Amino acid sequence: MQTTTATTTPELTLYYDGQCPLCVAEIDFLQSRNAQGQLAFVDVTQTGFEAAGHNISCEAAMAQIHGRTADGQVLVGVPVFASAYRLAKLPVLAWLLSRKWLMPVLQPAYVLFAKHRQAISKRIGPSVLKFSKRFLR
Repeated sequence: MQTTTATTTPELTLYYDGQCPLCVAEIDFLQSRNAQGQLAFVDVTQTGFEAAGHNISCEAAMAQIHGRTADGQVLVGVPVFASAYRLAKLPVLAWLLSRKWLMPVLQPAYVLFAKHRQAISKRIGPSVLKFSKRFLR
């Protein structure tokens, strides 16, 4: 998947693992809801990512999803999804993922998922990706 940007400055740029079928399915889903162009997507596995001046290391971005807001704030982990879902007009998911009282559960669960996403993706990723490409394009 290529890096995509809107013609205006996006509200949030997501840095994702383009070699993970589950990650790509999630990005496909968000792209399908990005009619306003408020989200941009950067595949950290693309050649030249580190040299492109994102100021986020590939290693850090591979450990957990990162996002950068229009004002330059870097978000890591669950807050990236909360912001992305808000911009993708998914208010219930955005609200749920932005509850501070849930962070002690959500963030460690996400870190555990991120650490094992390749193994998880090998089992269910191709089916999820196939579904997303069929129904979200």
